[in-house]
Amino acid sequence: MDEQRKHEEFARLCRALGEDFDAPVCKELEKHVAECPECRIVFDTVKRVVYLYRVVEKPTDIPQDVQERLFRVLNLPRPERRD
Repeated sequence: MDEQRKHEEFARLCRALGEDFDAPVCKELEKHVAECPECRIVFDTVKRVVYLYRVVEKPTDIPQDVQERLFRVLNLPRPERRD
């Protein structure tokens, strides 16, 4: 990600947190994520999830076998079925 795009992403994050991008907490967050590979993965993952929520305009039916694999991989309890 180029520097301009990175700053824009962090500015959006800071606005969502109710902080100015130049606030110390935002600068600390940006520096930490740039230096910490694990936090970078979390940041990128959250960004992708937000993107997916924005792209999907209406609920989509997921095939039953895909749902089962997803819940198994994520180690989550299965929600009750809505029939």
